[in-house]
Amino acid sequence: MSDRATLSYDNTHIYDSYQIRSKEDMRTFLNNIREHCDPDLAVAVRSMKSLVCEWRSHNFFYYLHVFRSRTKDVDLERKQTWWRECFCRIVSFFYFW
Repeated sequence: MSDRATLSYDNTHIYDSYQIRSKEDMRTFLNNIREHCDPDLAVAVRSMKSLVCEWRSHNFFYYLHVFRSRTKDVDLERKQTWWRECFCRIVSFFYFW
């Protein structure tokens, strides 16, 4: 996992996250991380639905060629504002992979 993700208490950074497209593959990737990490890390405390929605919203913008240098990776932070979580849920709805 260390070559694809950096884990910390406040953040989980997944490199080249755009390469993983489907919800199922995202869940599998995140579950693999959760199995081998400290339960206090960022990836372990947020819900799977919230993590996947944020990841899908990043992918959506990446494939629209919006800020590709910033959306090719995803930062799954420990805490998300309510408005950002709503935004990610809405945007992820339009991501069809």
